[in-house]
Amino acid sequence: MIKIITDSTAYIPKDFIEENDIKVIPLRVLFNNEEFDEGLPSTFDSFFEKFTSTKIFPKTSQPSLTKFIDAYNQVIDNGDEAIVFTISTALSGTNSAANLAKNECKAPNKITVIDSQNCCQTTWGFIMESLEMIKNGFSREEIIKNISSLQANSQVAFVPDSLEYLMRGGRIGKVSAKLGELLQIKPLLSFKQGKLTCPKKVIGINKAISELTSLIPNNIKRLFIIHIANSKFFELLKSKLKGRFNVPTYEGEVGPVVASHIGPAIGVCYIC
Repeated sequence: MIKIITDSTAYIPKDFIEENDIKVIPLRVLFNNEEFDEGLPSTFDSFFEKFTSTKIFPKTSQPSLTKFIDAYNQVIDNGDEAIVFTISTALSGTNSAANLAKNECKAPNKITVIDSQNCCQTTWGFIMESLEMIKNGFSREEIIKNISSLQANSQVAFVPDSLEYLMRGGRIGKVSAKLGELLQIKPLLSFKQGKLTCPKKVIGINKAISELTSLIPNNIKRLFIIHIANSKFFELLKSKLKGRFNVPTYEGEVGPVVASHIGPAIGVCYIC
């Protein structure tokens, strides 16, 4: 049997994880002198309450090799094999840790590690596609080939509520951030195939949401409407996308690891 292992930045709900016997390896967060596992959606409220009310900036780190090795060996001991999905190598060293752990496990040939070239619920979408193929009897090699074809066009995109967190993280200067806030400039941040870009900057949240939704092609297979830190614009985004695409559509929450780079935001992920 093929099992799925992923890191916490896929932000998969607990009930889906349990239903599909998925093993989640958490990234670590260091915030306000406290270090903790990232956790799962629906457990982030306490962190975000503190995160949005302080100037302290979180730091994040990849999981230990031991956590990956233990997960791999458990799969192998049960007579199974595994596909492992990680956050993009452009964002984290998690994929490197997952591959190093593979070399240390009991049967490396039973483990395939995939760089998602993405993050957030885009990875969850890849996992959904893989689970369907597993149920239909496809091999690891066939599943990996399919995921590779999906990666070329799938992406995640965000519109931050504020430029403050991009400034705190050193991604824009203080003057640019203050001017942007004054003019209500909203950057559109896109992450696809391991590359972060800012394809547009627009004035006002309504224009930003229009540009965000215009990124979504008509041939998508799954759509995720997502938010960070209970963004005040999430309901507005949902109302704009409701019924627009005749595909499975999910709502999702993004956790501390990605939030530490962007701050409160709304976004979309899609698989196609």
